[in-house]
Amino acid sequence: MTTPCGDRNTYVLTVRYGKERLAELEVGDALFPADPSVKIEGTAFGGVLVLCTTLQFDELLNALLAFPPTTLERVVPIMTCCDTDKDDVIRCIIGIVVRRRLRYSEVRFGRRGCLSKGQLRLLERKLRELSTPYSGNTLLVEPLDNVVCIGIVKDAMDKSFKEKVMKIQPYRR
Repeated sequence: MTTPCGDRNTYVLTVRYGKERLAELEVGDALFPADPSVKIEGTAFGGVLVLCTTLQFDELLNALLAFPPTTLERVVPIMTCCDTDKDDVIRCIIGIVVRRRLRYSEVRFGRRGCLSKGQLRLLERKLRELSTPYSGNTLLVEPLDNVVCIGIVKDAMDKSFKEKVMKIQPYRR
């Protein structure tokens, strides 16, 4: 159980499909002044990037909102990941949720990724059973190349990045 970025903060970025390279440049340019060691990596899935940075979630959003990337759709902070090669991934994720006593009222999956349809249904059912109504948090599950990562955000923060940009800049030509 670790994250793809080790000690640094890990985020999964959902970008427009086919625009991954442009997204890397835009996000990198927006974050570089705040974090010169920012690192952005592609994944085996189109439209999905992994961001490694020293910035906390609110600092990251502020930096991105100052210079909004046109291709960025969603930012997911990652707490930890379970390796699909070594672990029973469902047991691993459920174990993290129980041990850390995570409180969430909704579960969202970024995509199926490396999970089979059966694993996805089982994991979703078990996570919904553990949810806490009206907790104000959303549990985000992000399958990547050979890991499944989870993060938790306040419901108000679980909006697409585009919606946040549109609130700040309602119309730009």
